[in-house]
Amino acid sequence: MFDRKYSDGVRQRAVERVLQRRRDEPENRSIVREVAEEFEVGPQSLRKWLARYDDGSYEYDSADGHADAWEPARTASTAPGGRQRGSGRRELLARIEELEQLIAVLREDNRSLTRVVSLLADQLRTATTGGVPTPDSATGHTPHASHSPHAPHSPRS
Repeated sequence: MFDRKYSDGVRQRAVERVLQRRRDEPENRSIVREVAEEFEVGPQSLRKWLARYDDGSYEYDSADGHADAWEPARTASTAPGGRQRGSGRRELLARIEELEQLIAVLREDNRSLTRVVSLLADQLRTATTGGVPTPDSATGHTPHASHSPHAPHSPRS
């Protein structure tokens, strides 16, 4: 194996500092560089640690030789919707699939509701005009008399 250049404690504190500063200074684009200088670590190393933290894949062997998952304190670092950052790629993909299914259901519900509103609007127009066809506000067309439920039935020529 190889010797680690930075201790696990330095990695954890540096990542936590970046996360805290991102919350406190969202406009500051040089946080990673500044924190890297503060902890005397390479900016690219810090970026890698942050990426691993975000996708939940940061694992290493602890000093006693047992594999541990590095879990920095995650206070106030939840993503929108109350999800913890670093929840892992599989969980994110599952959440995306769940949301795509929800979108499909909502689109179908929206189409159904649009049809119902259209039917109710036609019934209301017919009821308020005493069966006389009026232009449809959505299309501007006047419905044919044969389509009105109150129109007399006459043979077509």
